[in-house]
Amino acid sequence: MLAQDSNWFAVSFSTGVHVSDTSVYHRSGESFADFNTDDLHIDVKGDVRNEYVHPIRWVKPGVLLLEQHTILYGGGGDVSYRFTAKFDEKTGKFQIISKKKVPSKE
Repeated sequence: MLAQDSNWFAVSFSTGVHVSDTSVYHRSGESFADFNTDDLHIDVKGDVRNEYVHPIRWVKPGVLLLEQHTILYGGGGDVSYRFTAKFDEKTGKFQIISKKKVPSKE
């Protein structure tokens, strides 16, 4: 998913059967540089079985809306969040600036 300014790119990828993450890239000259997005998720209480994080849309360049769906072991159910991450030029990392729990569809 390309941002409006064509300088930011986000893509979801599977890191296993039970996990998907989002990678973010920023244009640097003629190519895109990959950012460390290891912390681009919401910590959930409980024993996590599956976790899927997908980009939804770029709010503006450097600000990304994402959705996370987490399934817990032992009948713990599942939980979903929509959250916004903003690139911090000082640290060179994305920081979560807002999060909202998404109601279950049951």
